[in-house]
Amino acid sequence: MVYENTTVKGFILLGFSEYPDSQVLLFFGFLMAYSLCILENIFLMVLVCLNSQLHTPMYFFLCNLSFLDICLTTLTQPKFLLTFLNMRSISFHECMGQLYLYIALQSLEYLLLTVMSYDRYVAICNPLHYNVILNNKVCVILSAVTWLISLIDPAPIMRLMTKLPFCKSHEIDHLFCDSVPLLKLSCGSITTVGITILIEIVVLAVPAFSFTLYSYISIISVILKIQSAKGRLKAFSTCSSHLTVVSMLYLTLTCIYFVPPSSNSSSNNSKTVSLLNIILIPMLNPVLYSLCNKEVKNAFLKFIKHKRILAN
Repeated sequence: MVYENTTVKGFILLGFSEYPDSQVLLFFGFLMAYSLCILENIFLMVLVCLNSQLHTPMYFFLCNLSFLDICLTTLTQPKFLLTFLNMRSISFHECMGQLYLYIALQSLEYLLLTVMSYDRYVAICNPLHYNVILNNKVCVILSAVTWLISLIDPAPIMRLMTKLPFCKSHEIDHLFCDSVPLLKLSCGSITTVGITILIEIVVLAVPAFSFTLYSYISIISVILKIQSAKGRLKAFSTCSSHLTVVSMLYLTLTCIYFVPPSSNSSSNNSKTVSLLNIILIPMLNPVLYSLCNKEVKNAFLKFIKHKRILAN
């Protein structure tokens, strides 16, 4: 059976429709996760803004990451939650818009984490010049450049995606409009799109990953040269949370985009891994940076103490 080109009628997001008896339970579960994610990231941003001791490059970029996580989850979750209420339709233009922003935000995430790895590299490998190298002006420029590049990055892919004929089906077996499940629905040649995606990975993602890897090899090398065990632990604690976030991000992206699907179970696995990327990682980021960072914990305790004084 050949469906009418979905450029006109749009798509159907299947979500987790394979679990019909658990739709209500899943809806409230993911709604709670989404709400918690938003509240955690907003709280971390407010905590950094209110505490002058956290007005450093590291926390400036962390606020950028929290804002990014809010944007990423808000982009994908509301529409995903509606699938549990049997409201699965999404227009072609809305789908393409979601895809564009998702690619942009994903690009921004690994670019921002690369900048944050540079921040940790300077802090540990060149601490005496940290405030000179990463002054306020440089931080703003680095942040602006990452946002600008990420907004430009999806343009070549989107130009090709919007011209593809979608006539195999109108059902997207995924949680949101992502490139891989969409390409499966196209009845035209996807070779050019695939090559374009590969070029963008080589041009942007590979250098970002390589620079991050180099930064941490240099950081670990310096930490191992520290004489005292206490000094090594203190130095490593300043970048352990960031290293955990970087590892989770690249691991999930590899599973999503570089593990070829071969069955229905692999499709379910892909959706599960995508959940890690759009819900779990954004929800864990504030927790990891809070638990692994003494300055954030002290700022939080100071905030609670201040609230208690006002209450009394």
